[in-house]
Amino acid sequence: MSVVDRVIEALNAQDLDAFVDCYAEDATIEDGYDTVGARGRDQLRSRYEAMFARYAAIRVEPLAPRIEVGEFVVQHERVSGRAGHEEHIAVYLVRDELIVRERLLA
Repeated sequence: MSVVDRVIEALNAQDLDAFVDCYAEDATIEDGYDTVGARGRDQLRSRYEAMFARYAAIRVEPLAPRIEVGEFVVQHERVSGRAGHEEHIAVYLVRDELIVRERLLA
């Protein structure tokens, strides 16, 4: 199972430890405009702990076949369980089976 599969599985199970373990120590989650939403495992843990508490039904579902090019994984995803359905493109930079950067384009 790839790290992208594992991170989605952990998010859907709201398994915070498994989720955070998918990321490198200094990983970032950013939007399409270079705004950093979380940097490093401590900020990831804090952000997603609050999200899991607020949105108990949050789920991510891959919508289209995944594209893998070198270290990059691109996936169209639907997010449900928070203010209706939302779609985005997730671009994951993966090194040594850890997510180094996640960019969410919506």
